[in-house]
Amino acid sequence: MGRKLLAMDIDGTAVRDDYSMGTASKKAIEEAKRAGHVIAYVSGRRDIDMLTLKDDERWIVDYHILNTGGKILRCCDREVLYNKLIPPAVCRRLLAYCFEKNLQLQICDGMIWKVTKMTEQTMEYAREVGVIPEVISSMEEAGWENGIEGFMATSDLQRVAEYIDQYLPEIYYVNSEPGCIDIMASGVSKWRGIKILAESLNIAHEDILTVGNYYNDIDMLQHAGVGIAVANSLPEVKDVADFVTEYDNNHDAVAEIISKMLHHEYDMTK
Repeated sequence: MGRKLLAMDIDGTAVRDDYSMGTASKKAIEEAKRAGHVIAYVSGRRDIDMLTLKDDERWIVDYHILNTGGKILRCCDREVLYNKLIPPAVCRRLLAYCFEKNLQLQICDGMIWKVTKMTEQTMEYAREVGVIPEVISSMEEAGWENGIEGFMATSDLQRVAEYIDQYLPEIYYVNSEPGCIDIMASGVSKWRGIKILAESLNIAHEDILTVGNYYNDIDMLQHAGVGIAVANSLPEVKDVADFVTEYDNNHDAVAEIISKMLHHEYDMTK
């Protein structure tokens, strides 16, 4: 067994319910990095969503794998290493439909955040992030011409999802949390993003550990060398994991995981 890549989901996994990280977990991450291992966040979050984390907790890891695996950012110099965009023609069709039907669609492209209409739910989240999205009313304001990293749908997610299912095979969506779907280019997934990063770092498959708690983590837990579910995970996530932690996300599950990793308690090959 060699250098490890520990890829952790953020919400409900690496951070507590208030978006903070426990002191023990932060110390454990630093210890793992000093030992030569690579630590990454892997999340459905976009760049704008990362603002809910404190700076020291946002950048404590080596890499961000964002947009459900569609974007890889190296933290030391903020360089984007990989970015899979939704093709312009597909963006145009989805946006045109949402404008025509007066459906809310959120555009997420780097630090750009736009919405086709504002809702109270979106405004509440905007207050948490500390950024108010731009409300747009026309295709010309959307900025779709060069492709877009991704979209989100919340209040009108069912109708948006039905349109994608019927007319847009070039994209797909996942439930990242209750009442929200993340929309990405087809072929994008958390596991694919992790695999791209691991290959670029010459980290073997058996040395990839993934950690999660929700439906959109199942694929990466199944495919990694070791898949770990935190104690607060959904039953379906625990069912596919190789290990389940004793502690939950509010009680330093990350510290537990890293301690066991450093003591070779997760060394195994599927």
